[in-house]
Amino acid sequence: MTELVGELGILFLTIPTVTALIGWLTNWAAVKMIFSPEKFVGIGPIGWQGILPRNSRGFAKSVARTLTGNLLSARDLAGRLDPVKMEALFGKGLDQELPGIVRSAAEEFRPGAWERLPEPVRAQILAQLKIEVQKTAKDIFLRLQGVSDEILDLKSLVVRELSGENTGKLVRLFQQIGSRELRFIEYYGGIFGLLIGVVQVFAWSAFQIWWLMPVVGVFTGLVTNYLALHMIFRPLEPISILGVVSVQGLFPKRQAEIAADYGRIAADEIITPENLIRLVAEGEGGQRIAGIVVQAVHEAIDDVHDRGKALLPIAVTEAQIEHVKLTLVTRLAEAVPTLRERATSYLQQKLDIAKTVEGRLAGMPKLEFERILRGLFERDEMLLVIIGGVLGGVVGLLQAALVAASS
Repeated sequence: MTELVGELGILFLTIPTVTALIGWLTNWAAVKMIFSPEKFVGIGPIGWQGILPRNSRGFAKSVARTLTGNLLSARDLAGRLDPVKMEALFGKGLDQELPGIVRSAAEEFRPGAWERLPEPVRAQILAQLKIEVQKTAKDIFLRLQGVSDEILDLKSLVVRELSGENTGKLVRLFQQIGSRELRFIEYYGGIFGLLIGVVQVFAWSAFQIWWLMPVVGVFTGLVTNYLALHMIFRPLEPISILGVVSVQGLFPKRQAEIAADYGRIAADEIITPENLIRLVAEGEGGQRIAGIVVQAVHEAIDDVHDRGKALLPIAVTEAQIEHVKLTLVTRLAEAVPTLRERATSYLQQKLDIAKTVEGRLAGMPKLEFERILRGLFERDEMLLVIIGGVLGGVVGLLQAALVAASS
């Protein structure tokens, strides 16, 4: 009897410990395999790349659909900006460029003419042009607001910022918003493995069959991974068990907290003022804006030219006017970096991406909210469960060998 009690004591010290290790190890490995390695590691077709990096473009598109379909729109963002304030921000920068532009234009019309003009006349011309520049800057912004959805392709911006060479940013996004859920998967594996180990002790004591160890190991790996993944998302709403305990999925329970994290990351790393300005300036959006700018500049210069003949009665050819237009657009392009710095803080304050995303995400229906993280597991959920079973079986074989050697 004493020997039996001693044997059971040893088994209770060893088997539950090992099965807890199986549960923790398999879930830890499953979580790591979601994100790592970022690049494929292996020989030929045999190897592994993290689930998220391997499907980074698909996940990035999913994030883009969430942000632009439910939370943000280019027209909404553009509508928050005050045309008068934007004109003041950009107009000040343009004013600084104006004397050089006018001097260059006058030299094109008639070399030395600008310097020979009396100072009051030059001041009057510059004052008139500053008024026109301010009006033109405001006009340009108003036109841009009208086509903001076409120019600000937010979906492309999000996909670009979270895939390809920016896949690491996508990994950090999911790791941060799902940090507690991922840790739960690991810890839950150890706890459930411990409980299975207790059952395994009695099974071994009753049957003394070595292959029960790997069988229980496989079962532990499969069940812990499956239940852990399920418990992250279900139930969506709190349910009461026997009127004593309230149960709710970890992810829906943390909706408000996750919404805040998501909004902060979106504002700090994805839809930043710098990225928005770059999006506007580059590609098809940049071409559209260039066309709008050129058209507005053409109209302003033509208008100034017609009304400025009394001030500067010089015969001006069409070729010279086109040269002035080209000069003006060129100088504007050179001034963009300065204008960008001036506009960034204003855009950050007025757009308020973080609070917008947080507020709308916090109020999103639970089932829609679930999709934000669910896709991370759903795409290869069965694979993760199978991996848990395989790793559990391997550890169970080692455990069986250990018990057999100590018998």
